[in-house]
Amino acid sequence: MDLPTAWNLNDKSSYLMDSSGLRVLRLYYGPCAIRANHPIPPQCKSFYFEVDIIDKGVNKIIGIGFCKKKSNLNVMPGLDYGSYGYHGDDGKLFLYLGRGRPCGNPYGPLFSTGDTIGCCLNFTTNTVFYTKNGINLGIAFRNIKGSFYPCVGSMSQYCSLEVNFGSRKFKFAGNAE
Repeated sequence: MDLPTAWNLNDKSSYLMDSSGLRVLRLYYGPCAIRANHPIPPQCKSFYFEVDIIDKGVNKIIGIGFCKKKSNLNVMPGLDYGSYGYHGDDGKLFLYLGRGRPCGNPYGPLFSTGDTIGCCLNFTTNTVFYTKNGINLGIAFRNIKGSFYPCVGSMSQYCSLEVNFGSRKFKFAGNAE
């Protein structure tokens, strides 16, 4: 069972540049996203990853979440069918269900340079929660089923993000289950 370990450099918007497989740098204007190299197997009880906001960029429009293989990577997480996202510029959750234009629901605090945002998909309870700087923000999404890829997106020029899929200690020390 392969788990996500890095960003997939061949499965991203052309607006993103990547230097290490873990760090993403956004240079150009326009919405963009990148998917992990492997989906999270639903056989996992839970899967947690964290994203360090190295630089918020020009306007701190950053989305952290997960998506299906067919989700469009030229939009932010949560703004295309099969994707879910927590956005740093407004603290809202986005989930596109295919009816009209997606609108965000208030969820948590804004995030920016220096923050670490975690995302946990729990396949035992079919829920998702996020963390900010190691603090659990509560259930974000329910009834999650299927195979998903971790993803990040941005509309913020010069934004820089680095993911931790478990190769180093997480800021969140709580139970992901």
